[in-house]
Amino acid sequence: MNTKEYSMEVAGKTLKAIFSDLADQANGSVLISYGNTTLLVAVCMGKKEKDGDFFPLTVDFEERFYAAGKILGSRFIRREGRPSDESILAGRVVDRTIRPLFDQHIRFDIQVVITAISLGEDDPDVLAVIGASLALATSNVPWNGPVSAVRIGKIGEEYKINPTYVERELEEMTLELTACGKDGNINMIEVSSKEISNKTADEGLTLASKEIEKIQEWQKKIISEIGKPKREFVAPQIPAEVISLFEETIRPKFKETVFSGPGKDAINGLKEEWAKISREKLPEVKSAFFDEHFEIEIDKLIHTEAIENQKRPDARGLDEVRPLFAKAGGVSSVLHGSGIFYRGGTHVFSALTLGGPGDSQVIENMEMSSKKRFMHHYNFPSFSTGETGRSGGLSRRAVGHGYLAEKALVPVLPSKETFPYTIRVVSESFASNGSTSMGSVCAASL
Repeated sequence: MNTKEYSMEVAGKTLKAIFSDLADQANGSVLISYGNTTLLVAVCMGKKEKDGDFFPLTVDFEERFYAAGKILGSRFIRREGRPSDESILAGRVVDRTIRPLFDQHIRFDIQVVITAISLGEDDPDVLAVIGASLALATSNVPWNGPVSAVRIGKIGEEYKINPTYVERELEEMTLELTACGKDGNINMIEVSSKEISNKTADEGLTLASKEIEKIQEWQKKIISEIGKPKREFVAPQIPAEVISLFEETIRPKFKETVFSGPGKDAINGLKEEWAKISREKLPEVKSAFFDEHFEIEIDKLIHTEAIENQKRPDARGLDEVRPLFAKAGGVSSVLHGSGIFYRGGTHVFSALTLGGPGDSQVIENMEMSSKKRFMHHYNFPSFSTGETGRSGGLSRRAVGHGYLAEKALVPVLPSKETFPYTIRVVSESFASNGSTSMGSVCAASL
C-alpha cells in the first residue's frame, strides 16, 4: 500500500489527508480525517459524453453504521437502507459548494462518493467538503477548485471553530454557521441560529473566512505536489450564425418582452418563437445552442437593468416586495391548523398536525439515536411550475428545502416542558415563481 500523508491543525485538532492506492480505480480519492471522524472520498468521471442540456454531477454521501460502532436497523434488516435525511443534507452541502466551480458545459458524468469510515465527535459534513475538494483537485477531472469549509458556533459570547455534536446541543449556542469558499470569497452558507444581530452573523462569517483561507493554503500545497494533469476539456462555443440570427429576429422585441410584467408567459412565448425560427433557419445546428444563447441573453439583460437602471422585469423597484396574502386557518375543521401564504406568483399551503409525545419520530442513523418532536416536510409537485412530471416519492430537493424551513422554525417553538406535544407541519408548494422554501416558512408560521 503506497501512501502519502499531509496534516495541519484546525482548532486544536489534526486535519489529515492520506492519498493511497486504496481506491486506485477512481480518477481521484483521499482518506480524510478530523479528530476521530474519517471519510473516504472518491471521484469518477465518465468516458462517454452524454447528450443533454445539463451538467451531470451527482454527490452521494454513504452512511455506514459501523462508522459509529453500532449495529443498527430493524429487527430483521441489519444493514443500511435508503439514504437518511442527514446523509442527503450532507451531500447537498458538498454539491452546492463544488458545483459552481465546474464548467457547466461538461456533459460527462461526474460522481463524488463520500463514504463514512468512522464517526467521532465532529460532524462529517465540513470534512466531506474538504475531502471532495482534495479528491477533485488532485484528480484529472477538470475543476476550478480547491474550496474549503468550516463550521462556526457561538456559545454565549465565545466563537468556537468546528463545535462538536455535544457543544451544538448546548442551550447557550446561539449561532451555528457552516461556510464554504475560496480565495477570500464565500460560495455556500448554511445557518442554524436563534434570533441574532447582523453584527453576530458578520463576525461569524469573518472568522469562517479566515479559517477557510488557512485550509486553502494547505490544499494548494498538496495539489502542487501530487495533483494530476487535468483531462482536456474545451467548452463548445455558440456558433456565430446563432448569435446573428438572434440579433436579427429576436433582439428588436427582446427587452420589451422580458420587461412586459409579472409571469413567464410572454418570455416563454418568445422562446417558442425563437425555437421555431432557429429550427427553420439553422436545422444543422444543435438546439442546445439556441436554448443556451436565449438564457444567456436574458441573464445579461436582467442583471444589466437591475444594476444600471434599478429596474426589474415585473416593474417593481429593487426595494419592493411582491404583493402578499396570508390566511391562517379556515380550510377545514379536520385540520389542527393551516396557513396559506402568497408572495406574488409563489403560493404555499401548510397543514399542521398535533400528536402526543409518543408520536415523535424515532431517529436512528449513523450520527444519532433520538426522538424528534417537531417535523417540517415540504412537497413540490410538478404542476406548481405548470409542468408535468412524476408524482410521489421523495427528492433530495424536497428534503433540503423542508429542512431549510425547519431550521428557521425550531428556534421560536415553545419548549418541550411548556408544550410537550409532537408537531408536524407539511408545506405544499402549489404555485412557484420565487423561493417556495421561504414561502413555506411563512405559511408554516401562520
